[in-house]
Amino acid sequence: MRKTGVTTLALAGLGLTLVLAASALASEPRCNKARHVAGTEKPLPNLETRLEAGEPIRIVALGSSSTEGTPNLSRKEIYPAVLERVLAREVLNPVEIVNRGKGGETIAHMLARLERDVIAEKPDLVIWQLGVNDVLSMDGVESAIVDMRIALQRLREKRIPVVLMDLQVAPMVDRDKDTPVMQAAIAEAARAEGVLHFHRYEIMKNLVSTQAAAMDDLVMGDGLHMTALGHLCTGTLLAQQIAKSSMMRLAASRPRE
Repeated sequence: MRKTGVTTLALAGLGLTLVLAASALASEPRCNKARHVAGTEKPLPNLETRLEAGEPIRIVALGSSSTEGTPNLSRKEIYPAVLERVLAREVLNPVEIVNRGKGGETIAHMLARLERDVIAEKPDLVIWQLGVNDVLSMDGVESAIVDMRIALQRLREKRIPVVLMDLQVAPMVDRDKDTPVMQAAIAEAARAEGVLHFHRYEIMKNLVSTQAAAMDDLVMGDGLHMTALGHLCTGTLLAQQIAKSSMMRLAASRPRE
């Protein structure tokens, strides 16, 4: 049986967390305008357990250059660093992001290092940013989709929860015929595996279509990589999705007047 004092403290923390989350998003109004398309929350019981116990959260960020970063951005500006800061502020627990991004990598490359760079880290959560290099470097992405499902199966066997982060909006990406195929495959894999899906593509598309931000505000002059604002919105909205998902059961169990 859970002690009453612990439950009360957790509930008080939840209220403060939601206030801090709203404050964090309010400080970046352009990002907040796309919050409604970021994705649906799903329970993350293992994170909830750690939050209630006041324990640190360890997250591995797997991906390509959107995760590793690019030379013209500081390490503090890339999405994993933003995520680490914002998520820690929202959940009131220490958060460690282990950055395992490698620019230019395809899904096959990431599958090959999954055990060494991800599973061996014993993470509480994996954020997998994937697909764009497969789209840009391959004529057809069928083999990449197979590799994605193999990796997800391995993570499921290890009981490691996952967030799938899809492609970015960018001129090079939007022109490729394989982009809608990969986007659909990521969405279907998230549904089939029951994992979180972070809709990066829809977030960036929404910001441009609503004129909250111009394409040049989000994508660098190379027509592919995200700017500091693109990383900021990605990290901030992803932190909100993870925080809400990790507290869904606790929020549902709160007594109502």
